[in-house]
Amino acid sequence: MTDSIAIHGHDILDLVSQYPDGIRLSQLMAVVDERFGKSVTFHTCSTMGMDLDGLLHFLEARDKVRITNGMVFPGGSPTCKH
Repeated sequence: MTDSIAIHGHDILDLVSQYPDGIRLSQLMAVVDERFGKSVTFHTCSTMGMDLDGLLHFLEARDKVRITNGMVFPGGSPTCKH
């Protein structure tokens, strides 16, 4: 059995914010795999147990990121501060 780690969505928002001109989704996936491993799950203040795709959809719905033509951009809504 492989232990998975749970990473807060803020970590992904911080990563995406390092690329104000966007990061290719495939590149983001590779960075996440390298940094956190393939069995990582993600959580936010309100939702747990998401994969990267689920987290990105969650964040996009809240204007935390924008996803356009395979590129992920920082969104217009600020991250929560806690």
